[in-house]
Amino acid sequence: MTIGNRVIELRKSPVALADEQVGVNDAVAAAVTRGVGSMPALYAILVIFGVYVTLANWWGPLHRLDPYPFPFLLFLNNVAQLVLCLIILVGQRVLSAAADRRAVQTYENTEAIFRQVADLQAHLDRQDRVLSRGLSLLETSPHPWIEQHHVQDPPLAADQAVTRNDRIAAWLTTRLGSVWAFYLAAGTQVVWILLAEAGVQRFDPYPFLFMSFLSTLAQLVFMIVIMVGQDVLGRTGDRRSEQTFLDAQAVLHECRRMKVRLNAQDRVLDSLTGYVTAQVTEQLARAVHETNERVAHQARVHAAMTGGAAPPDADVLRPWEELPHESRETIRVQARRIGENLAGIGCFMVPAVALGLDVDFDDDEVRLLARLEYNRWMDDRIAARLADAHEHHDDAVPLPWDELPEAARVRHLQAARRIPIVVSRASFQVLRGRAVTT
Repeated sequence: MTIGNRVIELRKSPVALADEQVGVNDAVAAAVTRGVGSMPALYAILVIFGVYVTLANWWGPLHRLDPYPFPFLLFLNNVAQLVLCLIILVGQRVLSAAADRRAVQTYENTEAIFRQVADLQAHLDRQDRVLSRGLSLLETSPHPWIEQHHVQDPPLAADQAVTRNDRIAAWLTTRLGSVWAFYLAAGTQVVWILLAEAGVQRFDPYPFLFMSFLSTLAQLVFMIVIMVGQDVLGRTGDRRSEQTFLDAQAVLHECRRMKVRLNAQDRVLDSLTGYVTAQVTEQLARAVHETNERVAHQARVHAAMTGGAAPPDADVLRPWEELPHESRETIRVQARRIGENLAGIGCFMVPAVALGLDVDFDDDEVRLLARLEYNRWMDDRIAARLADAHEHHDDAVPLPWDELPEAARVRHLQAARRIPIVVSRASFQVLRGRAVTT
């Protein structure tokens, strides 16, 4: 990805501080930071200084070597502070680089989120126009920050060094914030001490007051540079926080727009689904009634053939329009349960799409479908009897499926086997999904 004049490599993992600590020198700096930058190290320093000051005041050999004001101790203190200042500068450079990469990664992730949001909004708008015949159900504009974000680079620390003094401080941090500067400072002091002890340089003998003075001056300069760098990092952090806030605000705004769109589409879909469901249920109910009539007609014919006497209406199929309202409503309830029963054997019902995909039920599936429908029918009968207990005093309870004679099951088994035919007459078909264990 290219941002401004920079080519950015996309990452799939979050940026970590360790990503910027590469090479032996950065590893040394990180190890020193972890070792010295801890409370146990602070306690150890306080104990060492306390013990040293006590011994230098009361123990003769050490008192003669380094009496108050402890010039050697001050010298060691200055050397340690100079080293730590350089280590802090290294850490500040690493932190700044890691923060910059995190800012770029956050920018890239936000751009990806905005692209997905825009795609979702366009998809919802297309659905709006399909559902409402060319009119958008929601006419609102996207959050203005989304377009502005496309032309604004992620805030980097270097971009906040706007004054000459800031650039000087940034240059010093870059040059001094390296382990090579630490090696140079440590090596200079070691050579200085060795030359003084060897008598080569007599300008600053032990306790090396001039070198301590230079070390103190360098510490003061480094501390000020560190403070300037902290100010720049603080301003950069504020800009990143502002951008992150606007990013989150824009995403929340778009999510609310999508929620409003979905609510509007829900109302349209509920209306369409209600209409379609009513029409499909009516078609299925008519097909169920026709199937039930044919099954009942076969039973009457069978009774006439075996008993020798045919009832007057043995060959009559009652049309749907002549059924009482209660009977039609009962059949509609049965039609609405077809989908639930099919789900029990791992099948589902869809509008007819292809002739070669029809399902043939095996005997176990037919028995399970018949059992499911019979159990639901029995529950409805029991519930209806309980609801009308004050009007009906019939205590007869339908037999459970397991106790039902095989001859009584035939009618239900035939109806279950004809479900694909019933569904096809309503312009639907049964497809097989995953197997369901029952």
